[in-house]
Amino acid sequence: MKYISLTLLDVPAPDDGSSIGSMMFAETFLDSSISIAGSSETSSEVFIATSCIPRYQLWSMNGFFRNQKTSCPSLSSAQWGEKLMTQGDIYMTGTWTALLPAEKVVLTLWEHGFSVQSGDYGAFTLHGSDISSVSLYDGDSMTQVTVLILEVTMTSVMCDAIPPHLYADVDERGVSRILFAFNPHTKAHTQLYGNVLPAWKTDSQVPEVIRLKNLDPQLQEIHTYLQSLVDSSMHGALTSLKKLSNSMPNLYRFLDHLTESCGLHGPVTTDVYNSLQGISLTQKKMNDDKITVTVITGAPGSDKEALANILTTYNKHVLNWLVYRQVEECQVNTADLHQFLTNAAHSQSQWLLSKSIRIIIIAPGFCDTPEILRAICSHPDHKLRTLFVVGSVTLCIDPSNAFLEHKMSLPMLTAQCAQGWVNNIVFTSQTLAPSSVLEELQTLIRSINSDVALLKAEKGLVTRSTDLDLIMSEKSFHEPEMERARVLLKPSWREGYPHAWPCHPEMKDVILHFVLPLEKHLTLIKLTNLKKTMKSYPFKGNIYHVHGRLKFNGSGTWFEIEFTPLSGKLVLNDEAVEKSSEFFMCFTGVGLNVEELKLLLNGCIKQKPDKKKFITREDLTPQEIDKIHKSHHLDGLPEGWYYNGSQFVSMDGERSYKHPNLEKFIQDYIDKKNLDISKYNSRVESETYLTLWH
Repeated sequence: MKYISLTLLDVPAPDDGSSIGSMMFAETFLDSSISIAGSSETSSEVFIATSCIPRYQLWSMNGFFRNQKTSCPSLSSAQWGEKLMTQGDIYMTGTWTALLPAEKVVLTLWEHGFSVQSGDYGAFTLHGSDISSVSLYDGDSMTQVTVLILEVTMTSVMCDAIPPHLYADVDERGVSRILFAFNPHTKAHTQLYGNVLPAWKTDSQVPEVIRLKNLDPQLQEIHTYLQSLVDSSMHGALTSLKKLSNSMPNLYRFLDHLTESCGLHGPVTTDVYNSLQGISLTQKKMNDDKITVTVITGAPGSDKEALANILTTYNKHVLNWLVYRQVEECQVNTADLHQFLTNAAHSQSQWLLSKSIRIIIIAPGFCDTPEILRAICSHPDHKLRTLFVVGSVTLCIDPSNAFLEHKMSLPMLTAQCAQGWVNNIVFTSQTLAPSSVLEELQTLIRSINSDVALLKAEKGLVTRSTDLDLIMSEKSFHEPEMERARVLLKPSWREGYPHAWPCHPEMKDVILHFVLPLEKHLTLIKLTNLKKTMKSYPFKGNIYHVHGRLKFNGSGTWFEIEFTPLSGKLVLNDEAVEKSSEFFMCFTGVGLNVEELKLLLNGCIKQKPDKKKFITREDLTPQEIDKIHKSHHLDGLPEGWYYNGSQFVSMDGERSYKHPNLEKFIQDYIDKKNLDISKYNSRVESETYLTLWH
């Protein structure tokens, strides 16, 4: 808040020159400025906090009093003619906006002139012969404020007759303009059109009223202010800020400018400044030679690949689609992307006569959107930098794969919804029936970005043509309001400062290359069990996405596999790949350990079994011994033993419920088992088992 004052000391009296006192005038204000780097040009706005306090104080010096009533002037009634209307609550002001707010007066209109009654300084009159011209503006609408504009040549006589604040703004012709505002749907408004204007068309000495179709900028600013007073009174309850803006017309303009200047870090480039002013340089530079890039982002497992595949099926007879997707989900492979763009630029000349090229970039899901856009704009070949134009950015969200736990969203999800960085958000699941999770997500997103388009496409299948138009737009990303929002959030995003919003918890990609096909059933079991192993905060060791290219044992077909543990979604597609391709698995998660991931993959192949150890008498369980006895209890008995139906009895009187040769039977059982174990161990030793790793 700043303060400025002007003090006049010892003001002399007009007659004898003696001091009649001193006077001070002060204003309190705020200012906002934006500097352009390398230029002396500056954009600034000033908000005078004390502007709602009248800057003048008038009082009558010729005997008028506040309670004096407006009456016909001293001239004969024949010279003033018939009284046409007398109404209060008429706003009167000059053309100098510094003297706003307008004052309310009682206005009397005569056949040949005007009389004005002020509650502060009394009354004054204007005869038609003193007025140079009269014009009227109503915007050709009965709902707008009607402004009656009087032009008066300021002679010495008129300067004595008119309050000084009304001729504070005199043009080079010595003419001052006085404005009277008639609010729509009021009695004064009705009488102006019904009584006054028709009467002035006859033998009135008031100059002919000229209807204006447009106002000059100075008068338009005042009319906008007067109209805002009317609009606010018609909309019932007002916020404190709105009430304040009625008496301070430039409040919102200053706040908009302050919003821009507060988000900037020092001087800005000309491009940034133009974006703030709503000038889209990208749209100006666009022509038929540009290659439109559609960016599709979203957390891994959000069906962004499915959406991209669907888009490539449209308009194939006129468009040649090129799709870029990298393996990593947590970082942008800038060098690989630049090589892809270079190849796309070279292929453009091949298709130029028959098809146009469109590029779809499937962005890494755990990267901030500015990172991928900066990579597109920072191609090392300066000629290619301007060749590619981002048409739109679409974010895919799977509601079942949106929260780590409770209401904690996946990293980067809310950042990717930020204003200016995304045009469309596509929900790819839970769209066919009411879903509380989907409703919560929509509420969350609307609180972040109220302008983004929310679309529904189950499993990425877009069915409405209007949705396709939004996703495939060639210029929506560079609408002026989008560029302005980007600049305000990240003024220097093209230069990489400030850095991208942090990804928390930090996600990491681990790519493992291996050399053997996997067992399909073991692989699927391992993947589906991942959700059971997930831990709560800080989520260390949790795997949130698996993506790989491999073969399964017994099949020569290459498969692309993708699994999302949170949603349980498994995608398994066969694909044609080069013979030199390697098997790989990319794990995306928090605090992943390479050795643990290798153990996980080792469980997906046929492992070399461990050798079995030989068994002994002590290794047998009572149940096994009972089973051995049961299988041999009817075998022949040794001499001197017989079976009485319930027990084994010897001739010397010994009794037992077990066969006398049970120990022999047990030893035979052990010998047989150990023989099988020996054969098994020999087979294990003779067979060759390969490892997954190089």
